[in-house]
Amino acid sequence: MAVKKRRARARAYSSPVRQEQAERTRERIVEAAADLFVAEGYARATIRAIAERAGVAADTVYAVFGNKARVLTAVIDSRLAPAGEANVTDRPESLAVRDAPDQREQIRLFAREIASILGRVRPVYEILRTASSAEPAMAKVHAEMDGYRLQNMRRFVSWIAANGPLRVDDERASEIVWLLASPDVAGMLLNGLGWSTDQYIDWLEDMLIRSLLSDG
Repeated sequence: MAVKKRRARARAYSSPVRQEQAERTRERIVEAAADLFVAEGYARATIRAIAERAGVAADTVYAVFGNKARVLTAVIDSRLAPAGEANVTDRPESLAVRDAPDQREQIRLFAREIASILGRVRPVYEILRTASSAEPAMAKVHAEMDGYRLQNMRRFVSWIAANGPLRVDDERASEIVWLLASPDVAGMLLNGLGWSTDQYIDWLEDMLIRSLLSDG
């Protein structure tokens, strides 16, 4: 009977340790994949290369993520919410947008938060966009990620609408924000035209005020 109790106690102690080890392994894989995706591109960053860089077996990568597409989405998720929040809109910076009492202040904070997020995400998101044009499976993943982004924009718009009427209905407002705050638009302005981050933030804030607010 004592032996059984000791074994049960050992399992109770070892489970959190195994969980922590598994999380660290996952983090190593994501970090290794992020470096390789940016340096080599999606096609050349093989599962074997990611595993070698992370110091794990290729089978471990498959066991954790299933396929390379899900490794890439995990990289994007890690850059959206580096502190590990379940959703980017749960970050303290995002919740500050929710809690601001004035619509213009909400939009100002949102523009700054989006610029910060896109600074982390755009290099990897560009890899996803490029891969989606060549691989049908990646096109589905790209559409899925854009769908999640639209859901987040709906949440943001609901916060703005809670503080007063909008120029358009909530769904159209969400679609407008989804477009204006997209990685593609940011890339065209920042990379294509050489805008500074501050110029982009000012532009995004101005466009959102004009598009969403009745007195914009």
